Amino acid sequence: MVVLTFFNHAGGVAKTSTVRDIGYVLAEQGRRVLLIDMDPQANLTKWLGVEDDIALEQTVYPAIIGSGEDGDADRELALPEPVRVHGMDLIPAHLNIAIIEREILSVFLGVLRLREAVRKLSGYDVVLIDPPPSLGQLSALAVVASDRVVVPLPTNRKGLDGIPTVIKMVREYKKAARDLNIALFVLTQHDRRTRHDRESHEIITAQLPALAPISTPLASRPAYYSDAQVQGMPIPVYAPGSEADLEVRQVTAELVAALGDLL
Repeated sequence: MVVLTFFNHAGGVAKTSTVRDIGYVLAEQGRRVLLIDMDPQANLTKWLGVEDDIALEQTVYPAIIGSGEDGDADRELALPEPVRVHGMDLIPAHLNIAIIEREILSVFLGVLRLREAVRKLSGYDVVLIDPPPSLGQLSALAVVASDRVVVPLPTNRKGLDGIPTVIKMVREYKKAARDLNIALFVLTQHDRRTRHDRESHEIITAQLPALAPISTPLASRPAYYSDAQVQGMPIPVYAPGSEADLEVRQVTAELVAALGDLL
């Protein structure tokens, strides 16, 4: 089993849709996939069409803090039973998991809690974690829990400006997970029609390969991605055979290649 966290502290970089779509393709190829939504906004949960009321006990909360009111510190902490959706398993999110940010601060070595819970799992080939776009405790928990980090990176000024912070934070998280490295920079929201995006793409492809492989770009296709979100479907389900679908499949293949023997 390999655990991957898709990490970028900036919002609006297509992180969640990339988790959703790559997870779907991996599952379609026959791998057993678990998605973990750790963002209180719960976009991954919603964008997979899970609209039911989610209880806190169905989220990562029991595995990190515990559940119930007895405060039993000796009770084994474990991830809950997942929801089955689009051929994948999902640990959904809920707005109230934001309280983990505060409560984890009083837990000894709390940043390792999710890592320990995930490594108790069996029956999966790959676990994909979607943390919030922040540098808070939820993101730290997610990254430290992973074997490798995947960095969604838009080919624009926002993407370029965010690179130093992403690299710095991954190095910081390595103090708690020594084997942690970046598996792949996934280029997103690329608009090849604009000079700015083309120039940003050139800068990224010139500077970042020394750190980790870089994917072929996922193009900016607002109509496809926005509509897929509304329908609660991965891109390959919403628009099979489209250019957007083919791009997702190409990037998934590149991720598999970058992981090598890990997957």
